[in-house]
Amino acid sequence: MASSSGDGGYRSPVRKSKSIKKEEEYCASPVKELRSLCKERGLKSSGVKDVVIKRLIEDDEVIYEHADAAERAAAAATEKISSFRRNVYILAGIVVAIILRKMFDRSEQLLAHHATNIPVHRGKVIGARVTGKDLAAAYESIKNEYAKLALTPNAKWKILSSHADGSTVSLLKHKTDPTCPYVRMISIMPASVQDVWDFLSLDNWQQTMPKMDPFYTGLTVLGEYKHKGIEMRLARKTLKRILTFGKRDFTFVSVSDHPRADGAWVSGTVSVVTDQIPRKKGYTRAFQDSIAFYEEMQDDDAGNPRTKLTIVFRIDLNDSREGGVGGFVPMWMYVKTVGKTGMLSVQNMKKQLLLMTAKRGDVGTCKLNWLDKLRNSSKCDS
Repeated sequence: MASSSGDGGYRSPVRKSKSIKKEEEYCASPVKELRSLCKERGLKSSGVKDVVIKRLIEDDEVIYEHADAAERAAAAATEKISSFRRNVYILAGIVVAIILRKMFDRSEQLLAHHATNIPVHRGKVIGARVTGKDLAAAYESIKNEYAKLALTPNAKWKILSSHADGSTVSLLKHKTDPTCPYVRMISIMPASVQDVWDFLSLDNWQQTMPKMDPFYTGLTVLGEYKHKGIEMRLARKTLKRILTFGKRDFTFVSVSDHPRADGAWVSGTVSVVTDQIPRKKGYTRAFQDSIAFYEEMQDDDAGNPRTKLTIVFRIDLNDSREGGVGGFVPMWMYVKTVGKTGMLSVQNMKKQLLLMTAKRGDVGTCKLNWLDKLRNSSKCDS
């Protein structure tokens, strides 16, 4: 009996076996039941038994063909899902490989430091008994290093971001620690040296630091020290979670220094390591050294004071010291974004200084609003 299937007449052994079995069942059934079955399927029920059986078998072939088509579609869909899953697994593998590569590169760099007896600098080590002399020594070593880099014209700084008002954020690779480069921010601030100094003073961090750093949460001063006229504070700063990464804290000495021989004021924060401030559970102990130079500039056309502010810093958001718990923030991501985030901090600081002096009423006779002054794109009327 010829097949009515759409596959050129071919029937698989399973289908052929089903057809034979069905034909045997039809032959053994009374013609009355066969005719009733035809009616249920919407088929013509008249005719002798052989004709009715033939009609049912042809209808079975159509049913089998539809079932086979559904199975083939399901198999194709399953294959597509399997292919999609394979692609997802491959992509996930690539991402994991990249992360592991970064971690491996970081490990190699740290091993290279140890192999060449070059220490990875992540905070100055202070004894369990903190003294003003030790804190001053830690600060002086960093200040001298950063002053040479910040104020030397031939240093190979790469500008990451610049603004129409002349502000710049630049990067300089560290000779022995490429994962933790120097960053320099330079800007002319619309305020006196004293006002800029006060803005960055620890006394005002509760009001000013959230404007500079959106992740800042708090500051705890742990002690005050003096050495040869230099005033110092030992402190701990905390940050909230950075995206998916955990909370950070920094332990440092904040220093108010003597003016330099050229008249520039100097302040700084230098990370220190001491048993007096152990690591805190729930926080990754991060690292940051920062030195700020304040140079008095000629007043603007309206008689308002100006200060050239230069800040040089290095930061590592991971706990890279011995015994640390990592932190897993990719430092390459930090390097890629520090230009934009640094410039945003500079512009926010300028805005806050303008608001502060305007509120105090000592902005000279300049007729511009604070936004025009911030853009520095118009002149003031004297």
